[in-house]
Amino acid sequence: MKLALDTSQTSGSIALADADKLLYSAYFDLRITHSETLMPAIDAAIKTCGASPKEISELYVCLGPGSFTGLRIGLATAKGMAYGLDLPVYGFDALQLTAFPCILSNKKILAVIDARMKQVYAALYNPDLSVLQAPRVLDPQELLDWDLSGTVITGSAVALVRPLLDKANLASSYAPKYFRIPKAEVLFALPALLPPQVYRGEKLFDLEPLYLRESTAQIKHQQNKV
Repeated sequence: MKLALDTSQTSGSIALADADKLLYSAYFDLRITHSETLMPAIDAAIKTCGASPKEISELYVCLGPGSFTGLRIGLATAKGMAYGLDLPVYGFDALQLTAFPCILSNKKILAVIDARMKQVYAALYNPDLSVLQAPRVLDPQELLDWDLSGTVITGSAVALVRPLLDKANLASSYAPKYFRIPKAEVLFALPALLPPQVYRGEKLFDLEPLYLRESTAQIKHQQNKV
């Protein structure tokens, strides 16, 4: 049995699968922290499937970028389970996870995630998720330097970048709103296109969030020192 979890954004999701069969999927968008919701959600998923934690053989996680607190909680949970149950952890980045539901559009895919402070995490992919523009944090205006013709745009920052891109008359389309929300079960499908980062045993020490920049609190602290 495989367990997937994503805590990269203010929302979160988990999924359980047996081979290629999806057994359980849950999405939670609550006003309390992942630390209060994640483990109860995992426990509920396992119990609903009539299983036990010992039946989990693989863990799939989202490494980020995204919510600093959410990522720390998610990866700490994954590490704890991996150490306790001797499990491999397969990691993918949040922009790959965001882009995947749009691969059947057969268009280039711009994945954009709200990075706060009027910035976005962004990456541009071919339909097979090969990279055209590598993941980075930037001001939305900088997206105008990318070739976005014939591109479908998706992710939590669509509302932030859409007025700018529409004003520039870029020939782009936008994924439906429900496609823009990452779902943990998509992590099970990503290995078909992308090699995961694999962590097990001593390599679990290297399992760290992909931040791309300092946290909002760190940036504000540096600004206050100037």
